[in-house]
Amino acid sequence: MYRNVLCLVLGLVIGIRLTDLFDYLRLTDSRDYALTQAPAATPQVHAETKTETEADIAAWLFNETRVLCLVLTIPQWHHRKAAKVKNTWGSRCNKLIFLSSEEDKELGAIDVGVPEDRKNLYAKVRAGFAYAYKHHGEDYDWFLKADDDTFIIMENLRYFLYPYDPEAALYFGHKFHTDFPQGYMSGGAGYVLSRDALRRLNLFALNNTRFCPENTLSEDRQIGRCLRNVGVVAGDSRDGEGQERFLPLSPKHLVPHFPTTGWLSGLVFYKPTETCCSTTAISYHYVKDFEFEIYEYLLYRLRVFGIPVPQRTLPMRLPQQQLQRQLEIWSKEKTTNQKK
Repeated sequence: MYRNVLCLVLGLVIGIRLTDLFDYLRLTDSRDYALTQAPAATPQVHAETKTETEADIAAWLFNETRVLCLVLTIPQWHHRKAAKVKNTWGSRCNKLIFLSSEEDKELGAIDVGVPEDRKNLYAKVRAGFAYAYKHHGEDYDWFLKADDDTFIIMENLRYFLYPYDPEAALYFGHKFHTDFPQGYMSGGAGYVLSRDALRRLNLFALNNTRFCPENTLSEDRQIGRCLRNVGVVAGDSRDGEGQERFLPLSPKHLVPHFPTTGWLSGLVFYKPTETCCSTTAISYHYVKDFEFEIYEYLLYRLRVFGIPVPQRTLPMRLPQQQLQRQLEIWSKEKTTNQKK
């Protein structure tokens, strides 16, 4: 009761349409939590990991942790870069949608109604997230935004996301620091929104210019600002050794050492580890056309004789209280990059 009254007052103050506000109330249950808090985690689901292989668990995760992929492209790349995405990692999305200025049913591209221009990337992504929410907002758990020169290892993405409740207000990617708290996620490395993050972005941000201004500035930073303004937390996607999983460059620019000079070294939120990168990496950026098949071969076909591969099991899903504590920690984090 108190929550509904609070949301109603908040909606009237910030100018949210009542229909959108009532949609939000309908889509969330009657538990009493504030707009900036995360809902309780869903019940723990266990795979029968004692006898199943990693391949079995990955197949189970495909339906348990459902990811809709939104990939930015342009008409002249439909039959080159976009087609490469569709024939490789895009085929492992639960649903794949290309965001373009020209519809292409064979590819799976929609016309978002935004002219192709680099300065319009932010408007294009806004339109893409609006489309995803309108047509698929409650059908998937996570919503990934990537470019058509990004390669995503979908199995590692689902494995990483599994512990987190998609009804928590958070998103993940490669975090950059900026002039607002908690930073934002690199657009090139790709970033992934929880279902509630997408809901908040659409119901409370995209229709309110105070929370989410319309401009021609960088897409990733502006989306990060919009999400922060509606209580979405920028999570930490690094592994237990502090190595990055979402990567804004291709391996040839990152291995063996993360760059200590150049544009990237001054933007990263966390001080890089000496070596790069995580053994459970999720994404690489600036992938050339011919490299998609190389990634596919190295990741999914090549096997090295004599190297033992330990069997892994799923991490436990985070209980609601532990998840809430983690969100509070992430929301207050300060950058550790001394080169900022």
